[in-house]
Amino acid sequence: MIALLLLLATIAGLLIWPGWRWANKREPQSYWICFLPAGGLCLWVLLTAIGFGAQSMANVVETFVVALLSVVVAYLNFFVGDRQLVSRAVRDGVAVATVVVIVTLLRAFTPVLAE
Repeated sequence: MIALLLLLATIAGLLIWPGWRWANKREPQSYWICFLPAGGLCLWVLLTAIGFGAQSMANVVETFVVALLSVVVAYLNFFVGDRQLVSRAVRDGVAVATVVVIVTLLRAFTPVLAE
């Protein structure tokens, strides 16, 4: 399980990296945005550990959704957020808050999946 989460976080972070390099040429970007999937997956593990949401081994599928949506949020941060007249810290904070909301809603509303 730990290997799967590390692999997902690594692959998702590597998928964000080209967008980060491209956006970093236009305006300095925080490299922490590449760790957005890892943070989302850590939150997913924490919520699962405390018993929040459906508890089933089949709900591991949620981790793939978290990783994918973290990549999408990061790219939205690069392409849409950079066009707004707000600071980088605000954009990154919105990206993190979006991933937190996504993970929480995913854990809250995903039903128990059959194993």
